[in-house]
Amino acid sequence: MRRAFLLTLLLPCLAWGYQDHRDRNLDSLERVAARYTPDRLAAAAPEEKEAYVRLCRELAWGLVNLDGTKTEYYARQAIQAARADDFDTVYDMSILIGQCFWGQERYDSARVHYMRAQDSMLALEAQGDTLNMDAMKARLWGTLGNFYAMQDSLEQCLDYYGKAGEIFERQGWLEDCSTLYRNMGEIYLDGGEMRKSRQAYDKSLDLARRSGDSLMIAGTLSGLGRWYRENGQTRKALKCLTEADKYFSDHPREESVGRADTLAVMSDSYRLMSRNSRLLAIGLAALLLLGIGAILVYLRLRKTRRDLTETSAVLDETIEEMRPAPGRKEEEIRLTQREKDIIRLLMGGKSTKQIADELCLGYETVLWYRKRLHAKLDVHSAPELVAEAVKRHLLD
Repeated sequence: MRRAFLLTLLLPCLAWGYQDHRDRNLDSLERVAARYTPDRLAAAAPEEKEAYVRLCRELAWGLVNLDGTKTEYYARQAIQAARADDFDTVYDMSILIGQCFWGQERYDSARVHYMRAQDSMLALEAQGDTLNMDAMKARLWGTLGNFYAMQDSLEQCLDYYGKAGEIFERQGWLEDCSTLYRNMGEIYLDGGEMRKSRQAYDKSLDLARRSGDSLMIAGTLSGLGRWYRENGQTRKALKCLTEADKYFSDHPREESVGRADTLAVMSDSYRLMSRNSRLLAIGLAALLLLGIGAILVYLRLRKTRRDLTETSAVLDETIEEMRPAPGRKEEEIRLTQREKDIIRLLMGGKSTKQIADELCLGYETVLWYRKRLHAKLDVHSAPELVAEAVKRHLLD
């Protein structure tokens, strides 16, 4: 978001053709300003007051990156000494004072001065002074958009960004427009609105390529790489960041900062790829182990089924051998208590599963008992078994 401050600092130069007085001897300018005592200003001619206002404005801009307290002082002096209808000075210096308060985290005071700048701008427009109105509006809307973005007031932020973007596009200020849409992409991304964020980044990249500014292209590619990383598309993220790094190489002053940001994101992306690779390897190993386990279970079940088949065959042979020979006396047949319980439950209409649950036996065990009873009484069905047991009084 600090990059967005470029909008605030550069647009005045576009608007009024301001010279950068920071390379001048600021000490000598301050000594000149000190000669304007309150009494001298009170008695000064309008032309001399205007000269003093211009001097204070030059000092305010010259000290903006050096001494915030002096910047605020000279900005206030310029406003105080300006004519009542000098809305241009009030507009310019109010924004500068707002920036000073913003840097001190005095956000309410900053907002008050931004609103004062807005009132002065509208007053200028009402007077018909529209020569630099687009530049003035773009500067203020961009500043307010940045301000509300820092306050997490996204609705107001995007509203002001939209107003500034319309002016940038109409005037063909491609670099500023690209920066604006990149900021919007970052805001949407932080808010989790991935589709809107991607649209903003794509538009920013298109404008940056059209402008031919390699630094703008690098910054937007870096943001787009972050979008891909947040969206889980690590390979595309690395591709964008690698391309951004090539563009940063054309700008030695910004290269270190730009590359530091890019390399940090690239490191995160590589770590994410490494983690995903490890998770994939663990998943494949787990899948392989599950496959081996499934094969072992299948083989075990197959062997168990074969063993059960063989056991059932042996039981059938044993039961067949237990069938009474022809002419065997009925009195020789004896039933165990469990066999009697099974026959009684069969008389009650219970199924094999219900009998197993009732007597706490396994299903296969009950089937074995039933086969045994069929063999003992030489019958072939449950009704015959019950009838034969009752007939022979075996349940008494």
